[in-house]
Amino acid sequence: MPLFSKNRGALLSVADGRAIPLAEVPDEAFASGMLGIGFAVMPEAGTIYSPVDGTVEGVTDSRHAYSIRSDDGLDVLVHVGVDTVKLGGAGFLPLVAEGDRVNAGDAIVRADLGIIRAAGCSAVTPVLVANGDGLEGVKLKLGSVTGGRSTVMTYKKAED
Repeated sequence: MPLFSKNRGALLSVADGRAIPLAEVPDEAFASGMLGIGFAVMPEAGTIYSPVDGTVEGVTDSRHAYSIRSDDGLDVLVHVGVDTVKLGGAGFLPLVAEGDRVNAGDAIVRADLGIIRAAGCSAVTPVLVANGDGLEGVKLKLGSVTGGRSTVMTYKKAED
């Protein structure tokens, strides 16, 4: 994760596509921000990347959600698609497991967008910081993004 100074950081795009605000995610839990602050990406390709340097804290049994603890202490959730839990893992090939070290831009899962959409699910991928209450100056750069390369969210951590 590119650090601008000791207390500044960034989250990269998790996929090639279009970064959108959480308010545009077709699920109230994500759109309302009740699960955390962040953004979402409407993916154009199925490779999903880590937005931060950190450690994989969990992968759901249905392989659609990945929890990463960033090196600067953020609890980041990458949730591939909306209602994709109902696929029971079909269409998802995890590339990481719990306990793995990841760098921002590392591929973490390959998702078959055709299977997701054929099941009537949205492929939009929310990226949430569950413990973002201590972040200040959060800025989003929305629009066209490159997975694992484009910075979408910048922030400053509050002084401890």
